[in-house]
Amino acid sequence: MDLDPTNRRILAELTRNARQSTAAIGRAVNLSRQAVQDRIRAMEDQNLITGYHVAVTESAAPLRAMILLRFATRPCAPALEWLAAAPGITYVASLAGEWDAMAMVAVADTDALTQLNDQIAKSPLIERAQSQIVLKEQR
Repeated sequence: MDLDPTNRRILAELTRNARQSTAAIGRAVNLSRQAVQDRIRAMEDQNLITGYHVAVTESAAPLRAMILLRFATRPCAPALEWLAAAPGITYVASLAGEWDAMAMVAVADTDALTQLNDQIAKSPLIERAQSQIVLKEQR
């Protein structure tokens, strides 16, 4: 599927607020609600849009961490998808270099982080994982 300027604007609107109505997106990109729905459905069918996620605020999940991962299998896509769907993981990025991926985590406490680390360690998709608790973030 071609990401024409209109599709890019729709994606930008969804990135800004994935819960807004297709009518609101249509007003923002100058299309009808139905045209926006059709374009979104086509992007979903082509796996350009693979899901809609909740962004957890720091106050809701006070413990944040970064996990560096080395995958046990190739291609990487199944491991990346599995990670992105895991509870507590808010962001996953594929990397080039020593580590295959980086996952950002937002959980309630160290017990929840330990449970997530245990879940990751048990996965046959993961060869190695290293967690780092985030002490402070600059925005």
